[in-house]
Amino acid sequence: MPENNPSRRLYKLLFTALLAASLIFHAAILWESRHKIAAGYGAFIIFYTGAQIVNDGMAKELFKVETQNAYQAKFDVPQLAWPLPFNHAPYELAVFLPLAHLSYPVAHLIWSGASVILLIMMLRWILPYVNSPDNLFIAVGLAAWFPTMEALRLGQDSILSTALLLAVFISLKRKRDGWAGFFLALGLYKPQLVLPMAGVLVIAQRWRAVAVFSATGAMLVIISVAMVGLQGVLDFLSILRSMEDYSFIINPRNMPNMRGLSYVLLHGNDVKWFAGAATIAISLALYGLCLYAWRKEFDTGSPMFDLQFALVVVTTVVISYHLYAHDLFPISLSLILLYRYVSSDACQNTSTVFFGLLLILFLPVVPRFLIEVKLFGWGALPVLLLYMILAAEIFFRRGLALSNQ
Repeated sequence: MPENNPSRRLYKLLFTALLAASLIFHAAILWESRHKIAAGYGAFIIFYTGAQIVNDGMAKELFKVETQNAYQAKFDVPQLAWPLPFNHAPYELAVFLPLAHLSYPVAHLIWSGASVILLIMMLRWILPYVNSPDNLFIAVGLAAWFPTMEALRLGQDSILSTALLLAVFISLKRKRDGWAGFFLALGLYKPQLVLPMAGVLVIAQRWRAVAVFSATGAMLVIISVAMVGLQGVLDFLSILRSMEDYSFIINPRNMPNMRGLSYVLLHGNDVKWFAGAATIAISLALYGLCLYAWRKEFDTGSPMFDLQFALVVVTTVVISYHLYAHDLFPISLSLILLYRYVSSDACQNTSTVFFGLLLILFLPVVPRFLIEVKLFGWGALPVLLLYMILAAEIFFRRGLALSNQ
């Protein structure tokens, strides 16, 4: 936390109160939802039923809507006109195959426990690197953040995706580019959270990482196609095309990214095309600036690399086409890396804006309210502010370095 002067002690007190309120509020929501979670509400049902389909020797029918609906009909949840579809790469189900032999509540509990263990492992990996006296604040903040609790409540895989991104970061820091490419490829079950980083590795000319990423990705594609067959691939594409027709699956107004913000600002069917065009144009501009920040050779041991990595993670999230609250969890890496930077560097203006941003991000009731009223697209604004902080600091430091040469 900020240094001990009167104003910063006040900030620390305020932030501590926010963390406590956030942790209590989100834990209460989690506890209140326990019966619905056990009944089959939430996203974990897609992994559980998908793994059951594969375990039953019906992998070729994995992406048939009728098959998914038949398996989900066994749960005590209101049947919808369409199931909550499993729409990830089939290879991801390897993690869930053993859980599908257990009862649903037990499987969900084990998955949630594994996610908590992953959280602890992530902290053990990154906290020694941060080397801060505020490790307890970081750990509690990670637990209290809304996306963390949403990932646990829904049984989502966002914590796993973030752990893989952290493994990429650590591998690059240790100059093990091959491992970085390998871990990045493992996350292709959510390609929107992986491909922007792959593009950055190309721009940075980390060819070993790119080669291993490509080879591993190709192998995972072959495994996935072998599991479901060519007809399964067509069924998968059909599911992706149909998802837009079901608001309980796709609701851009609740996505805290550029797409969601555009839909909130430009609501109405008559301007939907303009919202889409604005999303594409701004996303390309944001990603282009991120690539520009990576265009030169970098030293993985320098603080600048931390800022660059934090920027690409934030960029990936804000330009992602499909994103919900739990998908914000990877930004925790960017927040921790930027916290380390502002705590160890004399950048008063940046630290002031950053610590103000933290207060916004840890407001306990606002995210849930915005989701209920289908306006969580406004959640993109603090993410964009984080993007601007990182980009401004990178280019300021780069310009400073050039002027000193």
